[in-house]
Amino acid sequence: MKRDYIIRKHSTDEAIPYDLLLLADETKEAIDKYISTCTIFTLVHRITNEIVGVMAVKQINSDTVELKNIAITAQYQAQGLGSDMLSFLKSHAQEENLLHIWVGTADVGFQQHRFYMRNGFEMNHIRHNFFMENYADPIIENGLQMKHMLVFAYRLNTNTD
Repeated sequence: MKRDYIIRKHSTDEAIPYDLLLLADETKEAIDKYISTCTIFTLVHRITNEIVGVMAVKQINSDTVELKNIAITAQYQAQGLGSDMLSFLKSHAQEENLLHIWVGTADVGFQQHRFYMRNGFEMNHIRHNFFMENYADPIIENGLQMKHMLVFAYRLNTNTD
């Protein structure tokens, strides 16, 4: 983690950082479908106290969490902060004795695919027609319509030596 930043659990009495969450999801309505069941972590600049990143994590079952949203403010992107947040999540999940972290992204989100694979995630399964069934309007990315959600998984080290 870059020493100018800390990651902290977002307090339930703080406002939900929709401005950041909307960088990674299309609508507030879509976010509202999952955010109340998530733990939110924020990446905070130590000096300015500005929230520059966010993660929303949902417990799926006793051994798996799903990263529902991760976003970094535009001016702080491409500095390794997203990877730092994933490293934090992996450590947190390990401490909670979890086995898997899942994350879903659009079939046409090629940059996101590379990001997750660089961070040790592997393609796990497909949620067919997810974006067509869950969003009223077509969503275009990279000149293509989003249709399916690709779910990537990270298997946590289960060695207890």
